[in-house]
Amino acid sequence: MSTRPLPVLFVDDEVGNVELFKMQFEGAFAVRTATGGDDALAIMAREDIGVLLTDERMPGMSGVDLLARAFKRWPDTLRVIVSAYSDSARLLQAINRGHAHDYVVKPWDKAELAACMDRGLEIASRKRALVAQAAMGEVYARDTGERYDTTQVVGEHGGLEDIIARGRRAAQHDTTLLIIGETGTGKELIARLVHDASPRASRPFVRVNCAALAEGILESELFGHEHGAFTGAHHLRKGRFELAHTGTIFLDEIGEASPKVQATLLRVLQEKEIERVGGSVPIPVDVRVLAATHRDLPQMVRDGKFREDLYYRLNVVPLRVPTLRERRADVRPLVQHFLVKHGLCVGKQATLDEEVYEYLEAYPWPGNVRELENMVQRALALAEGPELTVEDFACDLEDPPAARTSMRPSSTASLRDDLKGEEQRRIMGALDHCQGNQSKAAQLLGMPRRTLVERLRAYGISRSRKK
Repeated sequence: MSTRPLPVLFVDDEVGNVELFKMQFEGAFAVRTATGGDDALAIMAREDIGVLLTDERMPGMSGVDLLARAFKRWPDTLRVIVSAYSDSARLLQAINRGHAHDYVVKPWDKAELAACMDRGLEIASRKRALVAQAAMGEVYARDTGERYDTTQVVGEHGGLEDIIARGRRAAQHDTTLLIIGETGTGKELIARLVHDASPRASRPFVRVNCAALAEGILESELFGHEHGAFTGAHHLRKGRFELAHTGTIFLDEIGEASPKVQATLLRVLQEKEIERVGGSVPIPVDVRVLAATHRDLPQMVRDGKFREDLYYRLNVVPLRVPTLRERRADVRPLVQHFLVKHGLCVGKQATLDEEVYEYLEAYPWPGNVRELENMVQRALALAEGPELTVEDFACDLEDPPAARTSMRPSSTASLRDDLKGEEQRRIMGALDHCQGNQSKAAQLLGMPRRTLVERLRAYGISRSRKK
């Protein structure tokens, strides 16, 4: 790998700003400059750029659009907006969507901008070092590079590949998607993948967590409010639907929305317009709606807790994200992906032996991919050396020492045999408890019924086991 410093690329349509940047930083950095987005992309196609800095407002291709294109083609380049408009909604959206890592306000402070570039170059260099190690076989190459961005989905087993393909096909049309899956399975990643594959990819992607906000606050967040609409409403505020205009809005945990919010959402989906809280003038919005839930919405409809008409409006194209239990073959590439991702933060290049992978692949993962990522992050932070062991993953500071000791592999049997034996005992216990009802036993075990049937066949366990 070359030891030459990575260059920084500064893009601004004002020649005076370009000359000032060169005068201030050409001695300390390898500086490249461009006066437009097309010229910048041409430079990046020829040369590996460490940090891309761009003005926000330029004729032709805007700075935000330039960052979006650079994000897709060169995800390991750090991206910074240099803007005179620190309150710009588009600027904040670019940062929230991951297209920009940072921003600097014009007129820039020389020391602040230099520090920003130093940080960016350090991160960019470490990323490239890990990618080089991947090419040498230390981690899977397909899980590095573009996989650094959270908008990329790692894995292809347990039906995930079909879900991704279906999402990409649906992305070409403005149909509404309902993404269903347990907590931690990656529903937001699927939503972002659909947005990035759609004709709206260069437009805003706005996320709203319906479970995190009380009814009154959620209504204001979604639709905005007029000045004086309620106590504390000192200014007019645009809601998430207005901010997502021409783009995509992602309604996460839609099953938690109150009946009042459900009714308003139904009207928005039907009429393509919103009214701010305290307002009376309809505001047209052009928004693609993606929704997600871990709830059983059909059951909620039967229980009268979710509007049936809203459910059918949302469930035009359903996508069920498989649990990590259903895609155990993806545990290994996910671990390697998270080792690279979080290894950058702690400055550690870690390795795992086969025994650790066997342990992780056999674990039931009730928290799914989110739990796996947290476990990898914790192991990296607490491990004493570069080689991670089973105890680094099994150790939880809140567990008593005896519990941690019991997770160590025995000396008389392999770890895989220990885990298989424990799984057999749990399956038989669940079947006994449920009087042989496989559906109830699968629910008790937290696995799909077809997975339980496969385990019964593999272990030669009687399917009924009725008392």
